[in-house]
Amino acid sequence: MGYQQAVSTYQKTSVETSDSVKLVIMCYDAAMKDLEDAKILHESHSMEATYDKIRHAQDIITELLVGLDYERGGEIAQNLSRLYNFMLRQLIGVNSQQDTSVYNHLIRILSELKDAWEHIRKNTNQLPEANANRSWQASA
Repeated sequence: MGYQQAVSTYQKTSVETSDSVKLVIMCYDAAMKDLEDAKILHESHSMEATYDKIRHAQDIITELLVGLDYERGGEIAQNLSRLYNFMLRQLIGVNSQQDTSVYNHLIRILSELKDAWEHIRKNTNQLPEANANRSWQASA
């Protein structure tokens, strides 16, 4: 098995066996990485590669958006929906702009959301019933 195939298998297994909160955190990590890469590419005027990174970040944010559980998440889900939609709007046409500061702003939002989910995960894993019931949905 080649290195790339091994990495791909590991990543697939990691996603398939992760709890839902960890999956959300992994999505934030991937979106932030895409936006960091997009900013660098944008600044070097590699616009096609920039667009690919932006599109991937948009796909991740869209998945986070459609995964929201409004019935159980209530106001939190509504607020996350607003944030995700804001980020998607900011990414539309960003590659045609000269100013790359939008990337930093979006990365900061994602970082703060990730920190909040990590806090939730840490506190949830400390509860005995959290380990017994892994069917809990993280999609606030």
